[in-house]
Amino acid sequence: MHASNKPQNANAPEVALTVGRHAQAVLAMWHGSLGRTVRCVPTRRTLAVQVGDDWLFGKLRRGAAHSAAAEWRWLHVLPLLGLQVPEPVAWIGHKNRSLLVTVGLPGRSLDAWALDAVREGWFDELVRYACRCVAPVVRRLHDRGLIYRDLYWNHVFALDPHSDAPPMFLDVERVCEVRWQSRRWLVKDLAGLLASVPVPLPKRAGLRFLRAYLGERLRAHRLLLRAIVAKASRIKAHVPRYG
Repeated sequence: MHASNKPQNANAPEVALTVGRHAQAVLAMWHGSLGRTVRCVPTRRTLAVQVGDDWLFGKLRRGAAHSAAAEWRWLHVLPLLGLQVPEPVAWIGHKNRSLLVTVGLPGRSLDAWALDAVREGWFDELVRYACRCVAPVVRRLHDRGLIYRDLYWNHVFALDPHSDAPPMFLDVERVCEVRWQSRRWLVKDLAGLLASVPVPLPKRAGLRFLRAYLGERLRAHRLLLRAIVAKASRIKAHVPRYG
């Protein structure tokens, strides 16, 4: 069920809820009486709280609400395109403050799985999962004219990479639709994945993923490959502003 409340009182917050069972927890997070901080930067604080069997994650933002509004929209649009994303719970906006709440994803991020896979000796199986299950989803997104712009392995979750369980995608606020699909946008997404592999990556593994993404041999795409590698190097050299 989806409900949106446009308040008649200009001083009251605008509220959108899709999962009513968590309404009390959402309001407590909004008022600062519930949730522990798991990440904090100057304009955003991420809260986590367990409610029954669910973990709720709330992004409490200061400043313009366009990022929260964009994420709220994409959380509803992307599943229609076949991408699995966190279940949206609520969006509250008032003046220069907003809160967006989702249900936590099951499983673990692919960068966490990669560390275990190297240590336990099944990294090649993880590469096969990425080629089989992740690459086609990224290609489908791009074919729709959409760019992720925040595509790193810590934003891609898997319940079980030993299976064909579909990947899930986190932090979708920067997804955008591009009218003219410039190659530089595709390069940025693919380079983000290459740069965020947390373990030494055999060159052959990266080539396998790109071939799975393209759906054809790489011989005709040497310039694309060079652009991805160059962009990945620049991403790795970048020092995050807030860690």
